[in-house]
Amino acid sequence: LALGFWGQTLSGQVVSTGDKMEARLYTIGERMKCQCTAGGCSYTVGSCNMLHCHFREEVHQQMRADISAGASDDAILEKLKNKYGALILASPPAQGFNLLGWLMPFIALVVGLIVIRYVLARWRRPVPAAAAGVPPIEKYRDQMEKELADLE
Repeated sequence: LALGFWGQTLSGQVVSTGDKMEARLYTIGERMKCQCTAGGCSYTVGSCNMLHCHFREEVHQQMRADISAGASDDAILEKLKNKYGALILASPPAQGFNLLGWLMPFIALVVGLIVIRYVLARWRRPVPAAAAGVPPIEKYRDQMEKELADLE
């Protein structure tokens, strides 16, 4: 019984053969989004877990041919980008309009910190009575004293 349980445990593990081709396929595939569904898969080509993923198998076949021909990872990625479009890239290139996408979170953070500092400084600053529309108390002092005297 223990031997059967041990055999079941080992059968679920992934065994790597140390194949350099598969390692390169995974490395390059991690830089591309899988397109196995109509809206695009949420995985990369290197880590798509769909059984017999048609897109992954097609891309791997093309990459195997390019790797066998001695192409570099960047050349293979560029060739696939030209074939399938820039949407295949897992992260957009930091150039042109895409550069705004890379910079916008940092710009928003800086602007947000400036606004917070301005608001906090404004809240801490005391507002003069005249600027707030409150009339000075001296103007009504005589009337208050008269009304207090009438109460006595």
